[in-house]
Amino acid sequence: MAFYESMVSAGDEQAFRTGAVRLMDRLCELGYMRRLSRSENDGVIRLKYRNLLTLDTVSISLEQLTSERTSGAGPRATPPESDASGVHEPVRGRAEPPRAAMTLSFLRTVAASSRRTDLGGALGYLYDLLKDAVGADRVALAMSRGLINSQATNLTELEDICVSDEDDQIAPPAVRQQVESTGEVLSIQDIRRDSNHSRQFPRSASGALAVAPLEADAYVYGTLAIWSSRNYAFDSNSVAVLQFVAEFAAGLIKRRLEVEELIFIDQTCQIHNRRYFDEQLAREIARSKRTGNAMALLIGDLDDFKSVNDTLGHAAGDSVLRQVGKILSENARQVDIVARYGGEEFGVILPDISRESALAVAERIRSTIAMHRFITGSEQQPAWNLTISIGGALYPLDAASKTDLIDKADRISLYRAKHLGRNRVVMYQDTES
Repeated sequence: MAFYESMVSAGDEQAFRTGAVRLMDRLCELGYMRRLSRSENDGVIRLKYRNLLTLDTVSISLEQLTSERTSGAGPRATPPESDASGVHEPVRGRAEPPRAAMTLSFLRTVAASSRRTDLGGALGYLYDLLKDAVGADRVALAMSRGLINSQATNLTELEDICVSDEDDQIAPPAVRQQVESTGEVLSIQDIRRDSNHSRQFPRSASGALAVAPLEADAYVYGTLAIWSSRNYAFDSNSVAVLQFVAEFAAGLIKRRLEVEELIFIDQTCQIHNRRYFDEQLAREIARSKRTGNAMALLIGDLDDFKSVNDTLGHAAGDSVLRQVGKILSENARQVDIVARYGGEEFGVILPDISRESALAVAERIRSTIAMHRFITGSEQQPAWNLTISIGGALYPLDAASKTDLIDKADRISLYRAKHLGRNRVVMYQDTES
């Protein structure tokens, strides 16, 4: 604890970083951290550590002490410049460490968020902490476009906490994109009078804004923004607190996505597995109850897939399954959840959809697989033709519960599709005729 206190109470940046290095070295001795590398360049020592509990990495840069650096002070962030009108330009680059605001209790409070089991709760906790610490009126987290276009969009906690509607964002898309591309904090002290960015805001916008990248290990997951109705509300210390919380939040997101990949991704097909499928199906049924919008479940089974394994071996079978997973992902909607249901069975959850639209998605999947020539990697038979039979049902139109929905999509509708000659799509309403 003395190391934490010496780091927080440091009177300048160099002392702050020196305390951090002492802390990391002590944690290495205790077996919690491991130093990965140490390099020197232009009088700067760069150290990299790995947390052996979370596998996160921590990097620290420290100036070498020479006769020319007797003050011990490290480099300072350039303060905001003012033009003749007194308008402060945005603060770019890495902000100074928040010395006064980042007290020991503040560090402990931020760290406490990592003990929460749900990412949404942890980020919400950081929201409230950040809002109180800097006096912001609003806080908003937005995912990067690259993350939105990935399977991580379906991550429950991110969906709960991220602001996706542009009307609810406090930073315009152009501002967020700038922060993501540069990886630097942007602070605008007076939105209306800022010459560089005022045109990117609605005419009614005013106040002060600061936006920080959610960056971990050189990957930017999105942005974290704070806004106040008061001009010049955020000083350099507030911006540094924002940056600190953003880096911590990015670490939580990174760790959660890594756990997601380990626990919820089928390693053969590279889509979600049955465990994730079951959790999300329950979640979408609950959402359907709240919103009153119908959702659909599709269960597909590859016809005669066993013959691929029996004829060409399991390596060829795995190759075919990976290609099926890719076809499913490409032909489902962006909001749909695709998973390997078991063996050669696949499930697709379709939120907020009509029966006609669900049937169209199912038919698109069926026809694409039927026309595809699957590469087996086998010299005996390099390509293989496959078909899929699909059963579907809607909640609450066809089923009253999760078990009932699975039963009617799988046991009833899929069974009938197979019975009718395979390579068919049968929705539950069609089984009643």
